[in-house]
Order: sequence, then structure tokens, then C-alpha cells
Amino acid sequence: MKASYYSGRDFWRKNSAWSYKPLEEKIIREAESQLKVQLPPSYIDLLKEQNGGEVRYSYFNNRINMYFMEGIDIDSEGRRLGILSSKYWIELLGLPPHIVLLWGEFHHYIALDYRSGPTRPSVVYLWKRGTGNRQWGDLQLAPDFDTFLSKLYQGTKDSKLFNIFSPF
Repeated sequence: MKASYYSGRDFWRKNSAWSYKPLEEKIIREAESQLKVQLPPSYIDLLKEQNGGEVRYSYFNNRINMYFMEGIDIDSEGRRLGILSSKYWIELLGLPPHIVLLWGEFHHYIALDYRSGPTRPSVVYLWKRGTGNRQWGDLQLAPDFDTFLSKLYQGTKDSKLFNIFSPF
């Protein structure tokens, strides 16, 4: 079966139980200010369609499965949710600084990598190695968010999840 790659349409699964409010410009500006980064325009465009949720194009390189992508939310109690919770998870888990988490499962994450500066992030995959100085392994998935999107595809039942011990 030929893979169906993301081509700019139908990124989000419809009828998802995702609860973030529709995205507004002031929330985007506030998020960028809090995170001290410039979010990729194509990421913002996706969030304007739906502010996070389950994705239809969840596979990357037949090894990584990203079930959902975080949006941006500040709830009525002022809590920072979605990508705005990145700082919390970085501190709690000892993740590398200067990243914005797009997806995660406690031991595996996909993030925008701003370690080179506050604009034009690459996209990285992070996985828990263990303890010590290099607690988290990281692998650049794409040099930018647009390239990352173009490599996402709809998976099949025989797709294998990422194994850190096997090369791509």
C-alpha cells in the first residue's frame, strides 16, 4: 500500500474529544511572548484550523507515531496548557531547554528545537535514555516544521514504532 503523505489538507481527525478553545491572535502573541520564540507560520495555520488534537498523519519515517499535536490554551483559571506547559515538563523531566513540546508520552517527545535561536526551529525527537548527564537522546527529524509536515503520513497496521537501537 502506497503511503499517503500530508499535502496541506485534512491534517486533523474530525470529531476528536479535544477541548482547547479556537485559537485567537492574542493567544498566539501571548504564547510567543511567554515562550520567547517565534512559532512556525505553518504550525499557526494548523492551529487556526483546529487548536490541537488527534492527527490523521501520525507516522514519521515508519518508526515514530505521533498520535496528537498540542495546541495553545490558557484556561479560565489561568493555567498554561498545550505547548505553554513545555517549561513545566522540561523542568520536571530534565528535558533539554529551549524546546517547545508538540507531542509526548513521558519517555518520548517530538518538539520544536529552539536551541539555535528563537526563530526557525528544527523538529527533534527526544527519548529517555536513563539517568546521568545525557538522560535524553535526541534526533533531528527535520530542519524545519514545513519539512517535518511533508514527511508525515497515514500509517498502516504493519508500521513499526521507533526503536532507538535500530538506525533509520
